[in-house]
Amino acid sequence: MAEDFFEEEEYEGPPIPLFWKILGKVIKYSFWAIIIFVNAILLWRIFFSTNEPNAIKTVAGNDALSASYEAYLADSELQKKPFAIYQAEKDNISTDEAWHKSFPDGDPRKKTNQFAQFFLTDVVFFPTANQTQIVLRYNKSTLEHLAKDFYLDEVPDKSEEVFEVTLAVAYKPDVESSVRQMHIKATPCADGTTALYSFRQYSFEGLPEFESITDMNVVIYYKGDADNKIYASIDIYDPALSVSEYQLDKKDLAAIEK
Repeated sequence: MAEDFFEEEEYEGPPIPLFWKILGKVIKYSFWAIIIFVNAILLWRIFFSTNEPNAIKTVAGNDALSASYEAYLADSELQKKPFAIYQAEKDNISTDEAWHKSFPDGDPRKKTNQFAQFFLTDVVFFPTANQTQIVLRYNKSTLEHLAKDFYLDEVPDKSEEVFEVTLAVAYKPDVESSVRQMHIKATPCADGTTALYSFRQYSFEGLPEFESITDMNVVIYYKGDADNKIYASIDIYDPALSVSEYQLDKKDLAAIEK
């Protein structure tokens, strides 16, 4: 028939050389491999790299805390308020930016956009024990910045104790008094490291009455700084913000009661 005579044949073109077929597949699979690798790294950082080492607990036991908890359980009036509290609204993170800005213009140490970060993964207050406990975390880049800031020959190892930590507390003994300041040196409780981070757990004992406190700041110094300047500071308490009860779990109670 006429339509059969004029039927068009499909033109497939010359065959693709084997080299280009192989190259196309290499590019295709390499692209997907990169996508999978990047996502795997992101998932690892999100779910695993920030996990605290087993040595680090939210609550560390000590004599003062144990004695206070025993008294708390024996006093029905004390039990009307939580034994442990925290402030969920606080953003407990800081950088070394303020340290750089403290130097005069022209000083080579006066830099900007530094990203050495300190972060508190846990902050728990124990009002009746006059005590606060924290877990401090910083990453490898923090130590790299530290080496540059203080012209160190090498970057400190993650396990080294290079920082000194204190708690600056502002408080008013009564409504008629002016605000007073006290500084409490941290008591190390535990430490540990992961692939990216260093963790340090500290307790601060001997705080004034919790109701009298108007501000609390974790202050971080580099131990090798001859000038003893504040390297970073993290505000951990604001009386204007609400507090929530920290529910003590079995591990917390075991640490407190031992």
